[in-house]
Amino acid sequence: MSPNTSTALFTFPKDRGGFQMKMPRAIICSATWGHLTRCCQFDDGTRQLAEITYKDALEQHGCLDMEDLQFEAEFLSWDQASQNSFTFACHLTSTIGIRVSWDPFNPDWIASATNTDLAQIMIDTQHLIHIQLNNGQKWAKVVGTREEGKIVEMQTVNGETFIMKTEGQDTTSGYATLREAIQRNSPTLVRISQLTEPNRVYGLEERRQGKKMIEWAQAIYPLRARLQELKNSALSDKWDEALEDELMELKSGEQAFMATRPKLIQAGYTTLDSIPRVQKGSGTRSTAPL
Repeated sequence: MSPNTSTALFTFPKDRGGFQMKMPRAIICSATWGHLTRCCQFDDGTRQLAEITYKDALEQHGCLDMEDLQFEAEFLSWDQASQNSFTFACHLTSTIGIRVSWDPFNPDWIASATNTDLAQIMIDTQHLIHIQLNNGQKWAKVVGTREEGKIVEMQTVNGETFIMKTEGQDTTSGYATLREAIQRNSPTLVRISQLTEPNRVYGLEERRQGKKMIEWAQAIYPLRARLQELKNSALSDKWDEALEDELMELKSGEQAFMATRPKLIQAGYTTLDSIPRVQKGSGTRSTAPL
C-alpha cells in the first residue's frame, strides 16, 4: 500500500459506514510479526526454513541483526520489502514509526535448543509445568528421556508417571508436547538461561560491555532520511537550486555507500566502527583496504 492510501473505510465508526478498525498497516504489521514468531517457536522444519529466509535478508542488505534491518528496510519500496518475510516485517515497523528488538535465532533461545539439551535442562532444573492428566490439571517434571530426546518421561508431584513428545504436535496421547507445555505455562519463558539462571537480570552485561556497535544501516540512516525528506518536498514552492544541489550530493553519497559497503563487509568490516581509525589533528581518518 502507498503511504497515502486512505484509511477512512477501515477507521471510520461503523455507524458512519466504516469498519471501525485500526490503521491497516498496523494490522498487517502485527499479523506478520506474529506469524514469524510462530514460525521460529519450535525446533522443526518450519523454523529451519525461517532461519534460511532470515539469513538471506541479512546478507542481501548487509545487516547483522533485525534492528539494523529495520533501518535498512525503511527506505525500501513495498514491492522490494515483500520479497522476504523478515525484510517485510521490518519495513512495516519502520513505516508505522516503531522499532522491534528481536533476535529470533539466538542460541540461548529455548527454540534453538535440541530436544536432548532441552530435556536435560528440564531434568537438571526440576522445572515444574502444568499438564492436563486424566481429566485433571497436575504439576509435573521431566525425569528421563527416550529416543534421543524425542520422548520425555514425566512424573507428577504425586508420583504418577507418563510420557510425552518433546516437539511437534502429539495427536495420539492427548498430552501437549513439552515445548507446547512450556509455552502455555510461561509465555515469557523463552531463554535457556531463564531456566538455569532464574535470578539473572538481562541487559546488565550489555551495559558493562560499553557502547553499542554502529551497524552500516544505522550509520547511513541520517543521510537517507534527509534524502527522503528532499525527495518528498521536491515539488514544493520552497524548492530552490541549493536544495537541488544537496539532493544530488546526497544521491551521490548513497550510491558510493552502496558500492563500498559490500566490499568492506567482504573484507571483514561488518560494522562502521570496526574500520581502523587514525587521529589526524582535530579529525579522524578511517583506513580500510578495498
